[in-house]
Amino acid sequence: MSAAALPYAITALVPVLIGPLPVDSQSMVVPLCNGGTITIPLGDGEAPMDNRQCHPSGCHAGSSREKAKRTI
Repeated sequence: MSAAALPYAITALVPVLIGPLPVDSQSMVVPLCNGGTITIPLGDGEAPMDNRQCHPSGCHAGSSREKAKRTI
């Protein structure tokens, strides 16, 4: 590497040395490919409880993967 490129290389590494900056917001707005946006809540990992009556094993579009495995 030439001596002229060394300052550019060090400047490129400054964000890695500093790390992520603290954020005070409670949500993150992310743009989507189709032009819309989605808001992602940030927090301590506790999701709000909803009152859906879903089976604990989850939904797979009305089909069971285990049945498909057993027939082969």
